[in-house]
Amino acid sequence: MNNPVWKVTKFEFIRQIKKPSFWATIILIPAMIVGMFIISMLISSNNHTTDPTINEDTKIAITDEAGVLPKDYPMLTNITKDEGIKQVTDQKVDLYFYIPADFEETKKVDFYHISEGLELFNMDGETIKAILKQATSPKFSDLDIVALTGSFDVNDNKLTTTGESSNALGHAVIPFLILVVYFFFVTLFGGRLLMTVVEEKENRISEMILTSVSTKHLIVGKIFSMMLLGLIQMLTLIIPAVVAVIIYKDNPMVSTVLSQIVIDPVTIITNLALLVFSIFLATGFLTYIGTITPTAKDASQFIGPVIIGVVFPLYFMSAFMASEPSGFVYFLTYFPLSAPTALMLRSAFGTLTTPELIIGLAEITVLSVIIIKVTVKSFQKNAINFGLALPKFGKK
Repeated sequence: MNNPVWKVTKFEFIRQIKKPSFWATIILIPAMIVGMFIISMLISSNNHTTDPTINEDTKIAITDEAGVLPKDYPMLTNITKDEGIKQVTDQKVDLYFYIPADFEETKKVDFYHISEGLELFNMDGETIKAILKQATSPKFSDLDIVALTGSFDVNDNKLTTTGESSNALGHAVIPFLILVVYFFFVTLFGGRLLMTVVEEKENRISEMILTSVSTKHLIVGKIFSMMLLGLIQMLTLIIPAVVAVIIYKDNPMVSTVLSQIVIDPVTIITNLALLVFSIFLATGFLTYIGTITPTAKDASQFIGPVIIGVVFPLYFMSAFMASEPSGFVYFLTYFPLSAPTALMLRSAFGTLTTPELIIGLAEITVLSVIIIKVTVKSFQKNAINFGLALPKFGKK
């Protein structure tokens, strides 16, 4: 290809992958993630508990069509399954258990409760096992043995207050993965792009490059090269993760997450578009800083504040999890540096409306185009930096 942008992209890509520091980062980051995951698993295994979270104020109702419980058991009710679900959605009861008539054959109990958050496991389902163990009369029939030994499954049915099936976690997986890609790209390669621009100014490389390509082609090519390098970095994270999922697909935690993931084409397309333009915005802003700072030392002072601006919404995760966004959340949603992260978080938590998504995506798109144009103009003005190279002569 003779396209100038492609030439710059190819040149920058090859130059970066030849650096030992690039491959050191490729190996170091996954190693750190695996290390933190192992430590987290060890801590969680030591602190893991399967105790239910109910208390004396928890309202429980049980429909027992199989006749396992004594007829005078306090929590027992004669309502039908549909009536029990209605009581849950009306918030008259907190937990509703349905023991079907064929419980001895199916060995399954249905469990209904309200869940509108990112809930993966709910240990309250274990309550029914404790109840059956304590309350079953010791006739030791086949049915009683199933109840006493707890050798049955509890189907956890998460509901919204409108009675619909709740699967907040499944809807959040894709947006969260895209957010992780954006976070890693900006933190790993945003600073690298900034330092590359400044170093080229200091070493006069930019002067030579600009004799063969335009400033616009140079800036856009640099950003594209960083996106390709970021793709390589992401693959080093994604491929081991996919392999691990395939190996441990029968693990209860892994299988639970996989079964809940919702593949929504609209969500995937909109979040990918948000990712691409957000990368252009962040890298364009960092490149602009590189064009106006005279030395690498001066430029390094700006990397931290930019990264903090990008990850700032993560410090207020609880505010983004609220069903009704606050004014502060709206501010972060439309503030240029924090907007990409905030929009992705709200998309994951299901609090982002379609008009808000369109406005946010339009804002980031327009800002990314503006910042790249401003960066091109700034680079044209400041690329030839004589101030650092000329020695000072004078009388002693």
